[in-house]
Formats: sequence, structure tokens, C-alpha cells
Amino acid sequence: MELDQFDLNNQDEFFKQLVDKALSGEHSKFEFIRDLNMRKTARLYRNSTKKVAELFDSLVQKLIKQYSEQVLGSIQSVELLLIMKQFEKCRDYYLKEKDIAKDMLSEFRTYLFSGHLFDQYVLAAYRPDYECVDYRKLPVKFF
Repeated sequence: MELDQFDLNNQDEFFKQLVDKALSGEHSKFEFIRDLNMRKTARLYRNSTKKVAELFDSLVQKLIKQYSEQVLGSIQSVELLLIMKQFEKCRDYYLKEKDIAKDMLSEFRTYLFSGHLFDQYVLAAYRPDYECVDYRKLPVKFF
């Protein structure tokens, strides 16, 4: 989902779109980072999905507290349990998205330190297709 599909001016609509995205269950695909700008974008995505997951986690904790207060008052709401479960799914979705971005950054870091650091930082080279192999799984020797 692209950023222009989110309505950033209306907070209620933005939150609804975050929930809808999570409930769709379609995760991002692993992509090879090809230059430092893509790395910057991946880091921003990782950090933002972490914050969104923390938001849903805090909502779940508040709902658990609210539900426990209802149970003590002999009032139980099934709707509250369903909302809690939905927010747990949203939290898990965004944690998985964070892990995908983390894997992309880990692979790029391994690519950099396997002999391409000069290319990326000094020459600002674009990573060609033939170098897009998962460097985390290759045997790397420094000496």
C-alpha cells in the first residue's frame, strides 16, 4: 500500500486504514536494497512499523485492563474481546512487517561488509541484478 492511499489529515480514517491493511493479511515481499536511499527508506519503514505495533500493543493492554474491570463488576462484553483479538492480529501483522524490513536491512549490511562498502558510500553505485543474491546465506570469508 502506498503512502498516498492513506489519509494523513483525518486521524480516525488513518487508524481505520491501518487496521484494514493489517486485517487484509498481505505482507510486503522481501526486496533487495539496491542503494543507500533504499536503505534509508527501509530503516524508516522498520521504525514506523515498530511504533505502530507498539500502539496496537498498548491498545490491547488497555482493553485487557478494561475487560478485567468489567469482569470484577460482573459485566462482560463479548465485543470488547473481539476488538482485543482484532488489535492483537494488527499488532502481530506490523511486527511481521518490521521483521521483513529488518531482514532486508540485515541482508544489505552483509552485502556491504562483504566487499561493497566502498561502492556504496564513495561511488554511490546502484546494486546490479547479478549481485542480488541473499548474502546472509553465502559463506563469507574476510581473510
